[in-house]
Amino acid sequence: MKDKSKEGRNPSPSPLEKYFQHYNEKNLLPLHMPGHQRKMEMGAALPYAYDYTEVEDLDNLHAPEGILQEAMNRTAAYYGCSDCFYLVNGSSSGLQAGIFTLLEEGDEVVVARNCHRSVFYALSLRKAKIHFLLPEFWEDFSCFGSVSLKEVERLLQEFPKSKALIFTSPSYEGVVSDVEGIARLCHENGLSLLVDEAHGAHFSPKKGASFPESAIALGADLVVQSPHKTLCSLTQSAWILGNGERYSREKLSFYLSVFQTTSPSYPLMLSLEKATTLLEREGEALFSHWKKVMKGFREQARTLSYFSFLWEKEEACFAMDYSKIFLRALGIPELRLGRDLAKLLREDYGIESEMHSGENLLLMTGPFISEKDMERLFLALKDIERRFWEEKGKPSVDEREKEAGGGMSGLIEYSAESLQSKLLSSALYQFSVADKSLQIQEGLKEGEELSIHEGEGRICLEYLSLYPPGIPLLFPGEKLTAEKIQGIEALEKEGIELQYSRHRQGEKGKIIFQKDKGNV
Repeated sequence: MKDKSKEGRNPSPSPLEKYFQHYNEKNLLPLHMPGHQRKMEMGAALPYAYDYTEVEDLDNLHAPEGILQEAMNRTAAYYGCSDCFYLVNGSSSGLQAGIFTLLEEGDEVVVARNCHRSVFYALSLRKAKIHFLLPEFWEDFSCFGSVSLKEVERLLQEFPKSKALIFTSPSYEGVVSDVEGIARLCHENGLSLLVDEAHGAHFSPKKGASFPESAIALGADLVVQSPHKTLCSLTQSAWILGNGERYSREKLSFYLSVFQTTSPSYPLMLSLEKATTLLEREGEALFSHWKKVMKGFREQARTLSYFSFLWEKEEACFAMDYSKIFLRALGIPELRLGRDLAKLLREDYGIESEMHSGENLLLMTGPFISEKDMERLFLALKDIERRFWEEKGKPSVDEREKEAGGGMSGLIEYSAESLQSKLLSSALYQFSVADKSLQIQEGLKEGEELSIHEGEGRICLEYLSLYPPGIPLLFPGEKLTAEKIQGIEALEKEGIELQYSRHRQGEKGKIIFQKDKGNV
């Protein structure tokens, strides 16, 4: 039987690749950067043959007029928008350039609390006053749900001087928000809308497709996507899409030059163009197969008794991305933490996960996923249930369900989902609601390093982030309270990785604080 997962891997060259091949056939002597001069004997595993500098025939990303502009125009045409700019410094550079385009220094802005830290870095540099938008919080999975239209409307009325709104959809976990409704509210109130759609490059420009509609087709003014996350471009490559008249193309182009390298990687840009070619040639057919495979896995997963999946909450949010698998083990004490399940899947079943955090585990799929791949995952999870219950002389799955009173709700109660889990969710939530508005200070001001307990009541001068996905819990300029200290301790006890932006290698539990005026 033909493996449909390999459809879309068309080996025929794309337009930009053809141009590069033709350029190489000229056999020019490259007396310019890069130093390897495209000598293939230096390493066939690396794309030396397409590693160029901005010589005349190969265009310039910072002033495109030729082949690169044509490639970006093709991407824009696919998404039905007016502008596309290739990014070689990842989605972070696009988000930062977008923020500087939409905001002037000191402007007010409404920002979802679960945005990536690159958003907040840019807002601090812009000296913006932030009004936090808090999506619904799901305590049972310790993660955020969709952004509420009512909450957006309330904040826009409360802070009428805001110039823009920024939020993430889909989230790292795959939760989608009502971009169309939010865009309408923003535009009715005179705001621009920037959407971090880094995990949604596979979202469609058309209604009724296999995956949700892209934010750029739903009214967002600027949208940042990472095709390397869900399509086929190389890591660090991304693009920013623009539509309408609520942003300045000239300013966006300028700030992209500010936040991006002046030596853009041609292999990265070629991979972006190849991702566009994949969309043009395969598009919905490829995504339809992808969704079919994932729907099949969902049906199989219904037979699992000791794993809970985030998609079970699909009716509680606007929509979910079929490509993500966010799960946790239930009633298996040895696998209560996601890191333990991740380790077991890796070492015993050869399955590598994307991320673990507390009790959760995230698995990501791509457009070339096959039924065989997902069958392998399902059989691994099924075998884990067998190993941890039946082989240990404990009740079988069927017997366990009966003892728990039947049904998943009974299982959850029977598994004695620990107090630690509730503390974990509470900690994350308390961090999220701590401050309604904040002006982030510069993250490198001189201060003093103290333990978190010594710093109670003091102003932080660094970021503390939940990583992955890179969501800040504390900001420079924010006061450290007793509740936040308890939260930090609960999170670290649960094995959640926290990144301190300024601590030395190996040090944890210490934060840089603003100096106490009484001791200065």
